[in-house]
Amino acid sequence: MDRIDWAVLAALEADGRLGYAALGEIVGLSKTPCWTRVQRLEERGVITGYRADIDRSAVGLPLTAFCEVTVDFAHHHDFEAAIKSHPAVLECYTTAGQGDYLLKIVCGDVEHLDTILREQISGIPGVVRSSSTIALKSIKQANGIMPFASQSRQG
Repeated sequence: MDRIDWAVLAALEADGRLGYAALGEIVGLSKTPCWTRVQRLEERGVITGYRADIDRSAVGLPLTAFCEVTVDFAHHHDFEAAIKSHPAVLECYTTAGQGDYLLKIVCGDVEHLDTILREQISGIPGVVRSSSTIALKSIKQANGIMPFASQSRQG
């Protein structure tokens, strides 16, 4: 990747709705070469998609919780398959620590979270234990990786 590819990524991460002409102006290319670069970045899997950021509270999902889950060794595949299709689980990570997985869950309120945890997550085959933490306030949410990525490739 060259300097222009990095500039394309930074511009699209800041505004994924940029047209190719506007994007080209930002990165110093005309529309067609800009389109070609974006297509190449998509084909290589560097750009994995485009989406709108939705205010969770505005759609009735103001509560965010993090749930650490321990799973019986023989059931990791079943657990992962079930979590991938669970609509309340936004993110799932395997971890090195006391638990096996860390889930980021969004829901309407504490009662809704209780239902998700007791009736759904705990019912997944192999779940041995879970521990949850409710987020009170978001201090920082993902703003994109390009500022950090450009820093890390320089140093």
